[in-house]
Amino acid sequence: MPMRNRIKEFVDNRGISVYQFWQETGISRTTAYNLYNNSAQYLGRDVMDAICSQYKIQPDTLLKWIPAQELKNGD
Repeated sequence: MPMRNRIKEFVDNRGISVYQFWQETGISRTTAYNLYNNSAQYLGRDVMDAICSQYKIQPDTLLKWIPAQELKNGD
């Protein structure tokens, strides 16, 4: 299932830095920066739980489904 994380969009819309995101969520620094810089990076259950718990958000805020056809077309 083609999914993309929306961490960059989430962090940028909140007006916080990746550093602040990392510190507030308690996830590893590497994971925080990888999620921010790579929308194809997978959000594990524990990471998603940490982010959702910290910011009181639902998982759909962090994920976007991309139809397979769009991926094939490069859109």
